[in-house]
Amino acid sequence: MDPYKDKKIESWLSITEHLVSIHPLTPVIPDLCLRSWQSLLNGKINTYLNLKIKEMNLSPQATSALLHDVITEYVEKNVNGFRKGIGSEKDIVCEYDDSFSIELKTSSSDKNIFGNRSYAKSDSGKSKSGYYLAVNYEKVSSPNPVIKLIQIGWLDHSDWKGQKSETGQQASLTKEARNNKLIVLYKPGVPEI
Repeated sequence: MDPYKDKKIESWLSITEHLVSIHPLTPVIPDLCLRSWQSLLNGKINTYLNLKIKEMNLSPQATSALLHDVITEYVEKNVNGFRKGIGSEKDIVCEYDDSFSIELKTSSSDKNIFGNRSYAKSDSGKSKSGYYLAVNYEKVSSPNPVIKLIQIGWLDHSDWKGQKSETGQQASLTKEARNNKLIVLYKPGVPEI
């Protein structure tokens, strides 16, 4: 299912708004993501070291991996009918309607999200079309790191562009997709929808 197929770019935003309005997790996503972030920042490695994550010199990649896992666990433990995906499943699986399953992307970038270069090269393997949750955060080494942006929307394989270099491993969103296929659910200082 491609809800944007044969639709003009001018109509994408209204399609996205509709898709976001019908998703059952839309009302709870900001709270779950913010609680996940606080849990990550306040988490400790073990009681012997008593070392907080915030005190460690974690790379953005390590932070993203941890936040990714914490968010999916929070969803599974707090929302009936949703669980953490395994294997080739989406990251957050809706058990009663797979079309509501979500791919999760976390990034320390101000507003961009990234995928593996395979997102732009092939539509084989794990489905690259469907709902996406994008969470952008400040690096944990910041004095008071915060979640900067939480977005949800629907992306398709064709919305990703690979790095120009053949050795590059990253894909990013096209400008049209970034501007029309993701809806901001949370941004500090902006009232939630």
